[in-house]
Amino acid sequence: MGARRRLAGSESRRTLAWFLALSALALVGVAAGAAAWSVHVAQAQAISTAARSGRAFAAQVVAPLCTAGLRRGDPAAVVALDQAVRPRMLDGSILRVKVWTPEGTIVYSDAHALIGSTFDLDAEHHDLLGGDHAEAEITNLSRPENHLETPLGRLVETYAAIQDVSGRPLLVETYFPADPVDADADAIARKLTPLALAAIVALQLLQLPVALAAARRLDRAHGERHRLLEHAVAASELERRRIARDLHDGVVQDLSGAVYLLESIQRRLPTDSPLAPSITKVTGLVQADVQQLRQTMINLAPPQLTGESLELGVAGLAGPLAEAGVTVEISVDDTADLPQLTVQLLYRACRELLHNVFKHANASKVTVTVTVAPTEAVLTVADDGTGFDADAVDRSQHMGLLLLTEAVTDAGGTLEVHQSPGAGTTVVISVQKDP
Repeated sequence: MGARRRLAGSESRRTLAWFLALSALALVGVAAGAAAWSVHVAQAQAISTAARSGRAFAAQVVAPLCTAGLRRGDPAAVVALDQAVRPRMLDGSILRVKVWTPEGTIVYSDAHALIGSTFDLDAEHHDLLGGDHAEAEITNLSRPENHLETPLGRLVETYAAIQDVSGRPLLVETYFPADPVDADADAIARKLTPLALAAIVALQLLQLPVALAAARRLDRAHGERHRLLEHAVAASELERRRIARDLHDGVVQDLSGAVYLLESIQRRLPTDSPLAPSITKVTGLVQADVQQLRQTMINLAPPQLTGESLELGVAGLAGPLAEAGVTVEISVDDTADLPQLTVQLLYRACRELLHNVFKHANASKVTVTVTVAPTEAVLTVADDGTGFDADAVDRSQHMGLLLLTEAVTDAGGTLEVHQSPGAGTTVVISVQKDP
């Protein structure tokens, strides 16, 4: 009972440990995802704010000073726009300004060396012309017109469509430092990430009682399964012993009496009686039947095995094979700590497997090994016999193996058969020390 409780407790602890491990894993995954998502949303929000700032700057500061003279490159017009733009660049919030025509010509820039230069406008920027929209992005400064901006570092680039004083379309390109955008993104992420983490932690805390209840149900189910297994084994043992007792008290006693009677008749017959050979033959047949019934009784009601006597029990099972000339090697670990249910299951499994070897394998050598690990016991029976094809075998001829498989499975163990025609058979059975 104590071992059963320890096992049930270990099952509960394992279940709870798995739940906590998976919860921690989920928390880490959600935290990483929430942080990445928060940074993405925050950065998108900050870039959208930069786009609005660029559009307001283009409409309120630049557009009123975009005259026909500016398009012609009139120095006075350039100076006038310089006087409006440069004060707003002194605090470093704006790092570069360019005004583009639809043809890709820069008609104004605070970097005067760019004025009059012509470059290809990207399609998405060209499509802004004629409207009142603005776009912003973290620029990679890889275009030819960016050779003067490269030393400025990481920048946010905005494009805003305007119209000059005569109503013709222009495009204002404004460069902002990326540091404020990153700072805004970090600030928003710091607000969003804790909310996401708090939500997942709350969810896990809500699920914890459910996990505890499931672990308790698992404990109860394991205990009930163990009790049912004990009852089934006890009922099977009782029925086997009843049948063995009935055979011993009935058929075996009657046949033994018949042997005595036949022997008595034979002694009274003349030596030259024609009945003597027949009586001798019948007497031998009945004696063989009695011996076979006695072996059946032993199989039905094996000795009360314990961990210490398992090796002796296995050696007794191997007796018929040894008498038939088969070499049998037996190696059994110290099984003193094994529960009786486990020992009995190993004994029955060994009995069935050695019987199959004796009846079907035509083997010259059999190896029986029982190894005991901290949590399980493993029985291995290997022979060098004819083997068989598992796919072609007639299942009705191996009912004992099928029943053994069910018994091992019911005890929470596993049974594996490794065989091939002409290469022998190896059966490996693993059972928990406390089934």
